[in-house]
Amino acid sequence: MRPRVHWRDLLIGAAGAWLIASPSALGYGLDEAAALNATGVGWCLVVFCIISAWRLVDLGNEILNILIGCWLALSPYALGFSEQRIATVNAVSVGLIVVGLAVWDLCSIPAPK
Repeated sequence: MRPRVHWRDLLIGAAGAWLIASPSALGYGLDEAAALNATGVGWCLVVFCIISAWRLVDLGNEILNILIGCWLALSPYALGFSEQRIATVNAVSVGLIVVGLAVWDLCSIPAPK
């Protein structure tokens, strides 16, 4: 029997799908660093969501999501596109949402007996 899919994993996957679409939807697709970062991180989140949903790997996906979310929130400053207001707000806000959902997921893992 397959374990239940957690809604937080699905929201993180939806955030990844948004990141893939966001460069063209928000109009910052011409900024190569911002667009490639959003698309790459988005695909990582979608792949990790699929892995989590099917429980192919059930250890460490929350930690990976936290690290990806932290990177996403810091990436405008690390990659030098912080002057692009829309791309920066998108990256930081989605990054913080991913971190929050992953921490929530991590805190709701039952303690071993």
